[in-house]
Amino acid sequence: MTTATPLPAMPLMEHLRELRKRLMWAVGSVFLGLLVGLGFSKAVINGLISMCTACPEMVVSQPLEGFTTYFRVALMLGICIATPMLVYQLVAFVMPALMPSERKWLYIFLPGAFVLFVFGLLFGYYIVFPRTINFLIKFLDGSATAQITGGDIKIVPRPQLSLYIAFFTNLLMIIGLTFETPLIVLLLAKLRLVTTKMLGRYRRHAILVMAVAAAVLTPTPDPFTMLMVLVPMYLLYELGIVLARFA
Repeated sequence: MTTATPLPAMPLMEHLRELRKRLMWAVGSVFLGLLVGLGFSKAVINGLISMCTACPEMVVSQPLEGFTTYFRVALMLGICIATPMLVYQLVAFVMPALMPSERKWLYIFLPGAFVLFVFGLLFGYYIVFPRTINFLIKFLDGSATAQITGGDIKIVPRPQLSLYIAFFTNLLMIIGLTFETPLIVLLLAKLRLVTTKMLGRYRRHAILVMAVAAAVLTPTPDPFTMLMVLVPMYLLYELGIVLARFA
């Protein structure tokens, strides 16, 4: 049985210089992504507004709200565009400190985390967000009225644009992180902290924990949004059990 050759130590200042270089590449890639995102920000905002079929209009209540919302969406797009470069810089920074066997798992976890996160964003954008926002907006269905002298006041939904976009970004971030569940389960199995038998035996407890987590993480208290997050989380947990067999 051969033993792994210890890696040569890198001086602290060299570590710091390497870290600075990687951070500069990461910040630069986000900045370039932001510049690209500026060209698509309005189209994305219009697309998000069009998803809310129950909203007749949206409100901008502060002078800078439209401007800041525009740049918030552009920054979100910039981070998404720069994610491959961010993952590469992370891999390049930690790679010299890893053994060959550890590098093999790094090649699996980091690209896998990126792919799952992207799938989570797509699932949230096309499936969860349109259904959730329209369910919440239509909850009163415009039929609730307040009785006052001389007639009734009809409730008409007019969401504030910045809060609407913030709800969207928060929800997508939560769902994107939720899609990392299989890799988390695989990592725990790889570290011998859990086994497939243990994961199966405590499945009901895991569902309870996931339900609590979905209720806490989702930006609204309604059960509909919670279920939209909980169901894929559970399915991904089952996928994690399958992957754990190969750990």
